Amino acid sequence: MKRIFTLFTLAVSAYSLFAATTANETVLATYEKPMGEEPISLTVFCETPPKAFVLFNGVVPNAVKEETMNNTNNAYMVKLDANHDWWANFLNFRMDNPITITESNRYLHILHYREKLNDTWMICLNVDWPLEDPDKGKLRFDGQNAKEGVWEDIVIDLKYLIDNQIPLSKFMFGVSMDWNGDRTNAGADYYFDEIVLSDNPLPRGINILPDTEMSLFMGNQDSWNKWVSRFDLQNPENTSEIVTNPFTSEMSVLNSTKVMKFNKSETAAWWQGPMFKFPGILKVGQDEQSSYLHVMVNIPEMEAGKDYYIVQLNAKDFSGNQVDSGDEIKYWSDDKGKWIDCVMDVTSLGYVAEFTVRFDLRRDANDQYINSPAGTFYLDAAAINHNQEPRTVVEAPSSVEKSPLSEVLVRASGTKIIVEGEAVSAEVFSLIGHSVTKVNINGSSTELNVREKGVYIVKTTSANGLVHNQKVILR
Repeated sequence: MKRIFTLFTLAVSAYSLFAATTANETVLATYEKPMGEEPISLTVFCETPPKAFVLFNGVVPNAVKEETMNNTNNAYMVKLDANHDWWANFLNFRMDNPITITESNRYLHILHYREKLNDTWMICLNVDWPLEDPDKGKLRFDGQNAKEGVWEDIVIDLKYLIDNQIPLSKFMFGVSMDWNGDRTNAGADYYFDEIVLSDNPLPRGINILPDTEMSLFMGNQDSWNKWVSRFDLQNPENTSEIVTNPFTSEMSVLNSTKVMKFNKSETAAWWQGPMFKFPGILKVGQDEQSSYLHVMVNIPEMEAGKDYYIVQLNAKDFSGNQVDSGDEIKYWSDDKGKWIDCVMDVTSLGYVAEFTVRFDLRRDANDQYINSPAGTFYLDAAAINHNQEPRTVVEAPSSVEKSPLSEVLVRASGTKIIVEGEAVSAEVFSLIGHSVTKVNINGSSTELNVREKGVYIVKTTSANGLVHNQKVILR
């Protein structure tokens, strides 16, 4: 009857590291040319005319330029009214000529700006209208930007199209999927630009965390500030709070003074649990070692007659790929009030951008997930490391270690890029990932000549092996 918590699933920091690797690229849309003159020949809503809540959609001068992410002249804008519906809120990007997808153009990149985050976006491939849950991770991808008011690069992995030899002919973008309860989203502007296919899986401008492991103690403010950029309960009737650890008899297992209390609403869908988004992406599976997500869970009260509750862990990368623990993690009724470590293998993701903890998953007679009753659950001490065994003792940290600092300074000087400090090599990339120049460094200061003005990413390797990437603007 006892438990198996480790799943072998097949499938931030003190400074920013910006992903930069040489990339093959096919430009689909820049909105600098008249509609019809680019591979994406038409960008329109799924209905003509659009619903009344679509106040405007079309190509406009780029009113939200950012020199570091997107300083183009034009962009495609959608203006939505407040309290809009999610149905028919689907923007279509259509191509006259389908494109064969291979490893050289496997990743779809979309620069996207949200004035308000509101609800999540949804991308579905080769359709004008949304797909159902079984297509998630294959032809349907649900996600959300990390912050409002900034350009971010959405990346979608088109592996399913490669495996099934399906060309890409169009895709649908659900702008704000407000399907949880009352329609309460604020009115907002949404922008789209620089849509490309590439062999580079990393988002443009991504923050790659320098840490090799993650350790999040939810009642520790320093730990929270380091690891959580966005926290989402995913249902407006779910609530959470940081409370004094009520399980005093369990302090020998987990000695945190404060932990998270999660109150799940009866209206919450099966997948709507606490979601923790990192301030970047954490590389997993380093040094040919597997990586495991751990979360300590305590359930003090359970429904009479239930032998166990299913606790499901879910982790996602930045491109819609995800792994979850299915129905394998069982919290048994004779463990009520005890801290139990739930574990899942996340190696196959390559990078982890966020994770979610789902409680009391249940299925109907047709084996489909259904809502479960309201309940109260406690969680703490999330971690990603190389240990596949459930922890039996977890000690809260006395302090939180800061991420390592770079020993290299990169700055602009006219048309030159200056690299100072203990660097042994430097490589300059364009913002879309093309290598401009690369040099080995002998000395404390090196000048790199770049012919054109613009925004560049400089990747340096310091003498102590630390890789640092920095944006530089040459004016």
